[in-house]
Amino acid sequence: MSLRRMLPFILINILVSAVVVLGILYWWENRELVAEENGVAETAVSTPTATPELTFEEASQQVTADTEPETFSDTNETIHVVQAGETLGIISQRYDVSIEDVMTANGLTNPNILSVGQRLVIPVGGLPTPTPQPSPTPTSDAPPPPIATEPALEGEAQVEITDVIGAGQLSAEAVQIVNNGDRQIALQGWQLVSEQGVVYTFGQVTLFGGGAGILIHSTSGQDRATDLYWNRDTAVWQPGDTVTLRNADNEVQSTYVIP
Repeated sequence: MSLRRMLPFILINILVSAVVVLGILYWWENRELVAEENGVAETAVSTPTATPELTFEEASQQVTADTEPETFSDTNETIHVVQAGETLGIISQRYDVSIEDVMTANGLTNPNILSVGQRLVIPVGGLPTPTPQPSPTPTSDAPPPPIATEPALEGEAQVEITDVIGAGQLSAEAVQIVNNGDRQIALQGWQLVSEQGVVYTFGQVTLFGGGAGILIHSTSGQDRATDLYWNRDTAVWQPGDTVTLRNADNEVQSTYVIP
């Protein structure tokens, strides 16, 4: 076959080869682009979503909501679950109920002993009136049994200063006094004295024994069974000061150095 007849076949072969090569190159480039796009998509899917930051006010509200004491009504009685740091004085103020009523409703004998998680019945509407029991009809002429008289107080009181809370902060500072003896004692005329000569004098206050205590707050407030208020405008106690407790005869009963 002459070269003139073969020339068309050669040109066709060159053209087909060029088309095949271009097709292979195009497919290879598109394959890398698709791989890159898939890699970016996988990375975007695996990236964790950032948690939004809370402002200080939002965080404070969330903590307050989490620590709010549990209070609910059950069979017309309000039940309070004791939280850490709560006293009978704080609980009674919250519900506007006297400490004595709360103690009576729950059979408590010491107002200073509470447990975290303890369930207290709060007599918001007052203590229920007991139903009078009918007197038994006498069946014989025998005299009624004698009524026991109140035994005389025995033992002794051991009153001491055990702690000074929030020294230097008027709204927080308070002196804690505890009676570790086995009988109660009247504190009328007793005094708390600072190194600077500032004096608090007790009124008609009875401190029970067996570890019962009382707090003398420097700030203003309404006196209760376990909390007394000095009604001062400035703080009294400072770290390093010595607090002295004297009885009505001006005898030193206890001293405490504020840490």
